[in-house]
Amino acid sequence: MSIFKKKISDSEVLEYLEANPDFFINHPDILEILEIKHASGDATSLIEKQVEIIKEKNLVVSNKLSEFLENAEHNQNLFLKIQKLVLKIISQTNLNDLANMIESFFHEELKTEICKIYFFAPENSFNLGSEKIITPEIATSVFAELFKANEIALGGLTEENSALIFGAKANVVEGAICKLKSNKLAGTLALGSSQTGKFPKDSETLFLEFVISVFSNQIDKILPSTDE
Repeated sequence: MSIFKKKISDSEVLEYLEANPDFFINHPDILEILEIKHASGDATSLIEKQVEIIKEKNLVVSNKLSEFLENAEHNQNLFLKIQKLVLKIISQTNLNDLANMIESFFHEELKTEICKIYFFAPENSFNLGSEKIITPEIATSVFAELFKANEIALGGLTEENSALIFGAKANVVEGAICKLKSNKLAGTLALGSSQTGKFPKDSETLFLEFVISVFSNQIDKILPSTDE
């Protein structure tokens, strides 16, 4: 028999405690003598440490729950506003009025700093106001690169694109530039902000995609068929 005691490693202690989770229940006296050092140097009992950990975990859970409820309320409010917008869109029968209404809604109801809608068509097309038209030649040079990867371009804008889309005085630095899906008329719905962080590249675009689809579908309903 060896006169030397075998040194037990930390991993062996952990393995034993994991295999015997009722160890401290069977030996409650151990809890009274175990001490855990804080970073400050103060000692605390294992029970006190467990209580502290439980409180910290409860705080994390509580914060996550609060965040979840806040997001749920935000999404519900957003859904109701999008529902209102959709009903307005499908009631429009004039292309100019449709575009003006959507621009106003984003600005007034959704609190978007600036919203611009452009149609890519020759001048004087479909009785559209000149401020709503960008000729196809210019549109290709401006939007081809933006829509190269995605039909909704998010994030920062170059000074040139910002000035062409929103106007130089708007000082827009970030935006969500959306490609319309109309089968009869190409165009874009552009949302802009003079502050960074409003339209980051990883933004959720589900609601915006839905609005674009409804908007594009209404354009096709308003415009006459090409064979007429």
